Amino acid sequence: MTKTYQIVGIGNAIVDVLSHCDESFLNDHAIQKGIMQLIDMERAVSLYGKIGPALEISGGSCAN
Repeated sequence: MTKTYQIVGIGNAIVDVLSHCDESFLNDHAIQKGIMQLIDMERAVSLYGKIGPALEISGGSCAN
């Protein structure tokens, strides 16, 4: 039996960035634990330059 799929995904593409940091980093950059926070490009560039090694994972409502 041959199956045919037609799938459409509608939603926002989001990238999760996972990195290790300490409490002082979170406090210094006003980042709260346990929440999702959307940020603009300027803040992303700033944080990327300060976090060190990180893992990027695709996510967002469509991917979920």
